[in-house]
Amino acid sequence: MQLLLQNIDMRGGDGDSYWMTKVTDKDTGKEVGTLRHERSPAVRRISLYGGKYHGKFKTFDECAAFARGVEAVFNQMVELPDAEAQQAA
Repeated sequence: MQLLLQNIDMRGGDGDSYWMTKVTDKDTGKEVGTLRHERSPAVRRISLYGGKYHGKFKTFDECAAFARGVEAVFNQMVELPDAEAQQAA
């Protein structure tokens, strides 16, 4: 699994107070969450898998790191049953 996040430069714009972007699983193409970019105060909120995993961060890089952590946990969970099946064989 690899999550794709879209960064938005919040330094300009037409007065919008926030923008929403999708978080997509690159492997399946499915939308798995949202990233809300808020202007004032500048904050980003990420929600993944129906709100089961969520966080509030000051920078996009912090959001991306959170998403990479969720990826790592999910990828580890998928690999464990495979490794256990191989050991049993």
